[in-house]
Amino acid sequence: MMGSVHSAKRWRMAVLSAVTALLVTGCGGGGETGAGDDAAVPAGGTLRVALGQPEADLNSLSYKTHSFNVLDQIYEPLVRYGPQGKLLPGLAQTWEVSSDGLTLTFHLRQGVTFSDGVAFTAPVAKTDMQRWIGDTPFLGISRTIAAVDAPDDATLVVRLKSSYYPAVQELTLMRPVRFRSPNSFDPAGNFVKPIGTGPFRLESSSETEIVLVRNDTYWGGRPNLDKVLFKVMPSSQARLAALKAGEVDLIGGEYMAPLAPEETLDLRGQSRAKVLTEPSSTNLLLAFNTTTGDSALADPRVRQAVNYALDRRAYARTLFHDLARPATQVFPASIPYAPQQPRALDLDARKARDLLAEAGKSGRKLRLILDAGMLPQARALSEAIQADLAKVGIEVRIDQLDTAAYTEAASKRQYDLLFYRTYGPPYDPFAMLNGNFRSTEPAFLYASPAIDGLIDEALAGTTDEARAAAYAKVWAALNDSWAVAPVVELPRVWAVGAKVRGFELGVTEYDLPLTKVGVVR
Repeated sequence: MMGSVHSAKRWRMAVLSAVTALLVTGCGGGGETGAGDDAAVPAGGTLRVALGQPEADLNSLSYKTHSFNVLDQIYEPLVRYGPQGKLLPGLAQTWEVSSDGLTLTFHLRQGVTFSDGVAFTAPVAKTDMQRWIGDTPFLGISRTIAAVDAPDDATLVVRLKSSYYPAVQELTLMRPVRFRSPNSFDPAGNFVKPIGTGPFRLESSSETEIVLVRNDTYWGGRPNLDKVLFKVMPSSQARLAALKAGEVDLIGGEYMAPLAPEETLDLRGQSRAKVLTEPSSTNLLLAFNTTTGDSALADPRVRQAVNYALDRRAYARTLFHDLARPATQVFPASIPYAPQQPRALDLDARKARDLLAEAGKSGRKLRLILDAGMLPQARALSEAIQADLAKVGIEVRIDQLDTAAYTEAASKRQYDLLFYRTYGPPYDPFAMLNGNFRSTEPAFLYASPAIDGLIDEALAGTTDEARAAAYAKVWAALNDSWAVAPVVELPRVWAVGAKVRGFELGVTEYDLPLTKVGVVR
């Protein structure tokens, strides 16, 4: 069953709406969807890509690994997302879903090998899948798989405990579902080396750079580039200067090396670089700790007050230079099943003060933890929110932490407020709802038993119409409970150097298609 995430008509309408809105605010741009399209692509060479932070081991089973765009060069999934949410073949050439939704049968490509020469077969795939099945709480399919069978080398059969409509979609993920060679692990099952079936393989990795070289045995055809060099450059300003100077060829993306809006404006119209933009698939949220943080946030009136205190239009205009849009829902409209209508959520400081007074929570002191590497303007945005909340009677202390300390504090829930990005494709709404809004899981955002039932109803829907109706109930419940404070819709923004040929944005922010890219030197 090679279906889309939902009906093509609904998807096209959502994307068209988002594109139109972004063009109105200046985020889109005719001709800004590719690089060097009219020039011949030279063979060979090295593409130099800026990377915002170092990576330890490129283990696609590890949730300490964040460079999805690097992982995408090494590891591959059974299926991939294509344009408009369509599922396309990956390591599986075809697949079927049984009429009862309980059996997924994948017919694997023949002749595929890992970059170390080991054949990719159904038994190998089965063993690798068993490393994460039942051990990945946020991933619905991890809990739903009853068994995996390999009746022959070319057939992989996944049996589910119950029907779960996003099952195939979740097999597009970057981690943990992409496949690793048996030689990636030692005899005790510990990860030792990143080896996949992808177009590039690891040559070396350090705190300052990651070097990938062409996988000459790649089943998808010989990649054009000789090497891809990911240069670790934590400073956004240094990355911009390096692109202008021709020292790097590619920067941007949510997970690789984000561009600040002022940097995007600086690059537009220059011959030394080209800016590429796409509609938002991600919202930036202000998340509340309603369990172990300040008890005031357990009161929905306080969460509502915070929502009305935020001047989203000012943030979008002054901090994001109108490249972002004010967010009023959990997800942007381009996400499958997301709300299509803006929510009335304008700045209303008086209403915020009245709500706090009614709740008896005026004068609260909250701690906002911040990882400045998450977003170039994260510090400035934190200070703007701090000032807005002070106007209504909430004092905010900003604690800027390094990535390791931030991750630890967040996992231990040692905060009152923090920024959180929605996943966007390929995760779509179901995985984020499963991992962040369930009371039966260690929910990172907001959870209640009532919302659990609504999520279950959405996931059990057997038709597109039934799922859309169920998701609408989920959004209404999250809105009514003031579960989070949406801040802005973040656009996809990348910049490519003038010497790069054949580069186009991937379908999602996790994909980085480089097999047909060339560099003029």
